[in-house]
Amino acid sequence: MAAFTISSAFQAVHYLFKSLAPSSDSKTEAFPAYFNTTIDKFLQDLGHWPESLVPEDNETLEALRKEFKEYDDGPWFDKMCRESANLAELPYPFHSAESKLMIARFTWFLLYVDDLGQRLPKSLEGFQQAIVTKGASPEGTYLQAFRDHLADWYKLWEPLPANSINIAGMEFINGWLLEKTPSIHDMKLIEPGITWPNFLRTKTGSGSSYAFMIFPKELNINMSHYIQVMDDMILFVNYGNDIFSLYKEELNGDTDNFIHNRAFYTKKSIPETLKEVCDETVEACNRVTRGVAGTPAEAAWKRFLNGYLAFHLKIQRYRLEEIGY
Repeated sequence: MAAFTISSAFQAVHYLFKSLAPSSDSKTEAFPAYFNTTIDKFLQDLGHWPESLVPEDNETLEALRKEFKEYDDGPWFDKMCRESANLAELPYPFHSAESKLMIARFTWFLLYVDDLGQRLPKSLEGFQQAIVTKGASPEGTYLQAFRDHLADWYKLWEPLPANSINIAGMEFINGWLLEKTPSIHDMKLIEPGITWPNFLRTKTGSGSSYAFMIFPKELNINMSHYIQVMDDMILFVNYGNDIFSLYKEELNGDTDNFIHNRAFYTKKSIPETLKEVCDETVEACNRVTRGVAGTPAEAAWKRFLNGYLAFHLKIQRYRLEEIGY
């Protein structure tokens, strides 16, 4: 408990000095000041303390570069390996090297679809059908490798968590395809579709995967210790990514995202919506923390919470270093 208290105090001092620093006109022009204000409070409310990205000689990072080297045809490759390794290392520090590599592989496969899925749209559409059809195989080496990877989860996770990780992985691909379907992408939002943002986010966020990844077999944590708050863990994963993605999306003029869609349906501004989503995320995290308090799941959850935040703050994908993070 002392480590958490010291870290929380350090972070409080960090935000105090940040709030007292003179404002920067260029920073305000680059992005509305409300984003920093809201994110600072969000991090304070969650008791976040700083963590560093993995070094160049990190075991998981080196293993990814070696394992996926056949895909290395540009600068994107090393960036994707770094992102995947950090999302395995920061939120899951209690896991074995083997479990961390499994998580990093999973992230690499999903990022490949998210960033480069246009290379294989037709084969992605047939992925799930190939898995459930007797005698069929997914098209292409990437999807065959992903199918084999999904089967490997049962070696290190119990069947029910492994099932959930697999289902969310396949749902991610289906959600990506939904977003890329022209008629869906270009459709006009209608007022009765108020649940659409959450429906789509549940598919594209793969939140249940990363939540169930907190609890591999090796930690020997019974599902009864955390399953009642699992939905709030999933909300944190999905909403957390939406919150930290907003900066780069606003700079890119991208309004086809959860925050903007929700703002449309609730008839609120983007600043109001961001604050509301942050508040709901903090409430969900607090429920999880209370729910696992005093159980074997408590320490793993707290480290996941902080590491997941640190990943988004430090990785270049979200560009948050441009505004002081």
